[in-house]
Amino acid sequence: MTAMNTGTLAVIGVSSLAAIALAAAPLAGLKVGSKAPALSLESFVQGEEVKEFQAGTPYVIEFWATWCPPCVASVPHLNQLQKEHPEVVFIGVAGSQREETPEAKAAKVKSFVESRGENMTYRVAMDNDGSMSKEWMQAAQMQGIPCAFVVDGKGKVTFIGHPQDKGFESAVEKAAKGAKKKPAKKPADDAGDDKPADGDDAAPAGGTTDKKPG
Repeated sequence: MTAMNTGTLAVIGVSSLAAIALAAAPLAGLKVGSKAPALSLESFVQGEEVKEFQAGTPYVIEFWATWCPPCVASVPHLNQLQKEHPEVVFIGVAGSQREETPEAKAAKVKSFVESRGENMTYRVAMDNDGSMSKEWMQAAQMQGIPCAFVVDGKGKVTFIGHPQDKGFESAVEKAAKGAKKKPAKKPADDAGDDKPADGDDAAPAGGTTDKKPG
């Protein structure tokens, strides 16, 4: 009877240890070259809402907080890069706010963004439930903010690290170059004979298009 109890306890002990190990097991590793996790943002404080990645469009997902001095110091750099690369969608993810309620967190972030005006024009969203932080930050074993992820047009992560790191800007530039280009619109009167009618001046070739941040 004693031996049976001992064996049973041993099995229970092993099972308990296995359960603890499973509970403590890290998330699947996220690294450069990995497929980017899905977006699970709750609300957008600024900019057009983005629910999912679009093929051909590069993204910058940057985790930050209003109380974090290095995060605040990185805002001008991120804003400048967004202006230089309108084909890249920049999203500042506020997932580490210290206010007690989701409403208070969003209000704090909105106030901060509004106070920056034209110096912070890229998209800003909330991650109050921490799902984005879990799937991105924890999976990549990144413990500090600010932390930026560059996702190329194929949905692959090409950079993980501080937005002031030397490799960040080059990763953004590379992703921008690989962005899917929208075909130029054909003028309505292009159909038919390309030769201008008698007395008409030939229209100049080409044209200009104004790009706005995405």
